[in-house]
Amino acid sequence: MGPVADHHAAILGLLQGGSPSFTVYDGQVPDQPAYPYAVLWMDDGDDDATKLCGDPDEATYRFQVTSVGLTTASALVVVDQTRARVLGVRPVVAGWSANRIRKEITRQLRENREVTDTDTKRHPVYGVATYVFESRKD
Repeated sequence: MGPVADHHAAILGLLQGGSPSFTVYDGQVPDQPAYPYAVLWMDDGDDDATKLCGDPDEATYRFQVTSVGLTTASALVVVDQTRARVLGVRPVVAGWSANRIRKEITRQLRENREVTDTDTKRHPVYGVATYVFESRKD
């Protein structure tokens, strides 16, 4: 894999680890998801060159986590757990040294009236948080 895919895999791994467990979707959610769940959306990084040769050796990565539950309480469990799994953590990527992950933006929980769970007839509740970290080539 390359540096973008490696950083993406590191963040996905952080989100998938820990307890309690819940499903973490990587950008795509099926029509019938397993509630509660989180969705990772990650950019491909903003490259920067700090060496005279101009080769990119540093990148800033941003990712969004959407936490979803069928109730406010279950969505908040996912919010708390995803935050605990990434906030302040240094992602481990071979050949790179990452700073600690910081939270950038949080959006309030809201109900998604465009989606209805077929089993419970409930509209899911979701929250969004955006995180950022820098990584430098070793």
